[in-house]
Amino acid sequence: MTPSSAESASVLAVIVSYKPDHARLLALLESVAGQVNRVVVVDNGSSHETVQCLRTLRARLDFELIEFEQNRGIAAAHNAGIRLAKDRKHEYVLLLDHDSCLEPLCVTALLRAHQHLRDTGVRLAAVGPQYRDETSGMPAPFLRYTRWRSVKVYPRNALDTVEASVLISSGSLIAVTAIDAVGPMDEGLFVDGVDWDWCFRASSLGYRLFGIGGACMTHSLGDSGLRLWRWVIPLHSPLRHYYAYRNAILLCRRSTVPWSWKLHFSSRLVIRFAIYMVLAPHRLQRCRFILRGVVDGLANRSGPI
Repeated sequence: MTPSSAESASVLAVIVSYKPDHARLLALLESVAGQVNRVVVVDNGSSHETVQCLRTLRARLDFELIEFEQNRGIAAAHNAGIRLAKDRKHEYVLLLDHDSCLEPLCVTALLRAHQHLRDTGVRLAAVGPQYRDETSGMPAPFLRYTRWRSVKVYPRNALDTVEASVLISSGSLIAVTAIDAVGPMDEGLFVDGVDWDWCFRASSLGYRLFGIGGACMTHSLGDSGLRLWRWVIPLHSPLRHYYAYRNAILLCRRSTVPWSWKLHFSSRLVIRFAIYMVLAPHRLQRCRFILRGVVDGLANRSGPI
């Protein structure tokens, strides 16, 4: 695999926006420009002001815009972008949230790693960048799940590639052929857990995922953060808590999800619930949404709340 073969690959960046900070969205669009062949923004029912901002930016930055009249969830937005990639005959999709920002040459590093791994015979689902959490400023680990435990792995340097069990959707570079094999994003999950579900489905079919040390981006994990000693716990809205707890239970029911994830993530949510009830603002409202999520998860309810 040569650098020129990576540079000639056709990539569509799919940016999902929902009530974004306009300055942050502009920074993302500018960071993507020149790194991919084409950009589509799928707006998930944001305000009239945001839609007007997107239309103005489109005239200046030349991207495509898909407007949903209401929030249909991140999975539906991803699938809309993926369908466009297939219609336009792109080889790859690069999934991005509106609160991420790529560093220079990020996509080139992802493409080179993807094509190198594929050329060496790896049955590849996706590759993803090393991202730095905007709130804590710390690089996030890649996660690898064994039968009963989870392991945090970090690239040793910019040339290192590490195998992972899951990748966050934002920053993931996926070949369209892999999506054809694994299937689309699960729109029933709506928002949280969509990336985990797809990665676990891919792994169950024998596909592999890798984190790329030489590809970097920043990413915001929450609306704000609770600082607890040396840890920063992402603090989402009460509504997001509903989806996080409901979808965790839905995923725990699926045979494609490893037991180590089920044990690790369930225990983490229990601990976070206790922290939210002691330290977070709007505790009663958060409690109501979390308990409703638990009830709906046990009842196997999916889709928007």
